[in-house]
Amino acid sequence: MKSQENYLYCCATTDEPNAADEAVLVPSSKVISITPGAKDGTGDIDALTLFFEGMGNDGSAGAVTFACTDGKQKEAMDDLVAAINSNPGNGFVVLSDDKNSVFCSPHITGCTVDDEV
Repeated sequence: MKSQENYLYCCATTDEPNAADEAVLVPSSKVISITPGAKDGTGDIDALTLFFEGMGNDGSAGAVTFACTDGKQKEAMDDLVAAINSNPGNGFVVLSDDKNSVFCSPHITGCTVDDEV
């Protein structure tokens, strides 16, 4: 039986997403890493960044930076990994949806999408 891949959804707007860097749907196999802090590498106790391979097979990468509760990066990271590895029936996993206030962790409060780093 072929295992189903999860697709990870992040929405960074409270309106309907309609432009680049407002929402992204990433296959879980494209996740490169999750790191504490901002995407530029600066330390930040209320942020985590998920890096993913670009979709164009051109060596590009993207990132989603999650806002999280101060000092709860480890817990938020655990929740992100659990969500990424979950087994939903349809393969659709919401990591952060600002529009509908749905987050995979009680410690995540929003996100910023950057589809090219």
